[in-house]
Amino acid sequence: MDITVYGGTANQRRYAHSMAIFVCEKFGISPSIEISFRRMTNDPNYGYACQLEGNEYEIDVKRTLDMRTMLTTLAHELIHVKQYQQGELTQDNEQGIDYWDRPSEIEAHGRETGLFIRWCEQERLGHLKWTRE
Repeated sequence: MDITVYGGTANQRRYAHSMAIFVCEKFGISPSIEISFRRMTNDPNYGYACQLEGNEYEIDVKRTLDMRTMLTTLAHELIHVKQYQQGELTQDNEQGIDYWDRPSEIEAHGRETGLFIRWCEQERLGHLKWTRE
């Protein structure tokens, strides 16, 4: 597993790296991932994940998100990496399906908060205000 994080604050990079390791270990995957915190000013989306070649992935996350939203977004995008790794998601197997009806999005939206909570428990971060809604 090779995880590199670019941009953002030192805390964003540290937490993002930790979250990526947590999710990859949970699903037993070992991808090479570049996570970048980007401006994404005029983009309504919070993040993106794409498969580059083979075992390589790129995740972009909007850098202006609050810490909790940033980490749940990252967990969401890491679910997509897991889906690519396990052959559940390809570049074209969900074309023509409405975003909210796509199996990949149902799983990613359904698991993102639980993964965030479990990661917070593992890292003993529950005392920090930003970890609670």
